[in-house]
Amino acid sequence: MKTFDVVIIGGGPGGMAAGITLSKTGKSVALIQDEKDSFGGICLNRGCMPTKSLLKAAGAYRHAKESNKYGLDMVCKQVDLQRLLDVTHGDLEQLRGMTHQMISMSKITAFRGKGSFLSDKEIQVAQTNGSTETVCGSTIIIATGSKPVELPFAPFDGRYILSTDHLLKNTELPVNLLIIGGGAVGCEFATLYNTFGSRVTIVEAMDTLLPREDREAGHALQCSFDKQGILVKTQTIIEKLIVNNGKVTVHYKGISTTDTVDKVLVGVGRRPNIEELNLDAAQIDTENGTLKVNDCLQTNVPHIYCIGDAAGGMMLAHAAEKEGQLLARNLIQETSLPLDETAVPRVAFSHPEVAAVGTTKEIDGIKAFTMPQVPNGRSIVDKVAPAFVKLYVRDGSLEIAGAIIIGEAATEMIHEIALAVENRLTLAQIGKTVHAHPTHSKNILQAVHYFN
Repeated sequence: MKTFDVVIIGGGPGGMAAGITLSKTGKSVALIQDEKDSFGGICLNRGCMPTKSLLKAAGAYRHAKESNKYGLDMVCKQVDLQRLLDVTHGDLEQLRGMTHQMISMSKITAFRGKGSFLSDKEIQVAQTNGSTETVCGSTIIIATGSKPVELPFAPFDGRYILSTDHLLKNTELPVNLLIIGGGAVGCEFATLYNTFGSRVTIVEAMDTLLPREDREAGHALQCSFDKQGILVKTQTIIEKLIVNNGKVTVHYKGISTTDTVDKVLVGVGRRPNIEELNLDAAQIDTENGTLKVNDCLQTNVPHIYCIGDAAGGMMLAHAAEKEGQLLARNLIQETSLPLDETAVPRVAFSHPEVAAVGTTKEIDGIKAFTMPQVPNGRSIVDKVAPAFVKLYVRDGSLEIAGAIIIGEAATEMIHEIALAVENRLTLAQIGKTVHAHPTHSKNILQAVHYFN
């Protein structure tokens, strides 16, 4: 049996970040990755990266369809989803090669297979061919990611009732697509399929899109979706889905009318992927379906930690990566620094893009201000809607506590606000910073000056 300083179960963004950081300091590290995915985990193989590859294609297609407003005449053929997936596969193969190179260049020992506990320090690695190997670690890090939540009354069938995993392999463009859930995932896939020509309906149980964010921003995004032809039904609950003759009939709670669609995407969230870890063998506590960890990502077993989606929390790839780096530094330096989640950006690569960071609720000591949606030079020449920018600042100090942005390049602009939140910068400090012209980032400067 091989023994290591650290054994990491899961080779996604969190596990890789922790492993590479630890190995650079001379720690012996074993990194276990399930055979069904390459290193890079869910983000690279069935999440962030394939989705963004397809959304980039959707953006190009949208620009071509709207070419007349640029003074161009372009003809768009019907989208061939299989061809798009072939291009996406090429992108992913390139990224997989890069992640494998990162692992091979480090001093990490890689294992392919499913990891599970035999004891609090022993991990069994089981391969699909039936062979097993046992490794031992003084410290164990769980980074096994998450999986899509399934509706109890409508299990995934892979053809009509789909998870995001299924839809990322889909080669049939539905005439009518219904998306359950108006969060980031639902909004991104609504953008994708609406652009390609499907009639898209989003059903959200809460009273606005992006229900975890600012309500005003959620309504602003819905107005944009309405203009694009995406139907949004808020405060609506689905009671059952019935598949019959190649169609899905949608029944709503408290509503007598039904809808009939070709496919349904269930995008109501994700849950930690921990069922097959055999946690009882290590006596690790769970709570509400997640591993119970403290502020420093430590479980009830002192030498066992959990990062990323498996620990619940924000369930974002970049948050998991940061947690992996932070945990590694804590282990190396024997410190106990927690992750400041308020400085972690939250983004949706929909059209328009949405990005938020920090506080997006008016609470005691925090006041908010929404900048009037006035076109700037860049939005006019790009022929896009003016940005929605809402800032949150602390009374008295005028330190920036958070923001939400909707518009072109919002997912890039948000990093200026993230820097401000992380370092408690004030409106005046942002305001005296020169912003290049013409750029979308001047929306931030415009908002600061308007507020101040």
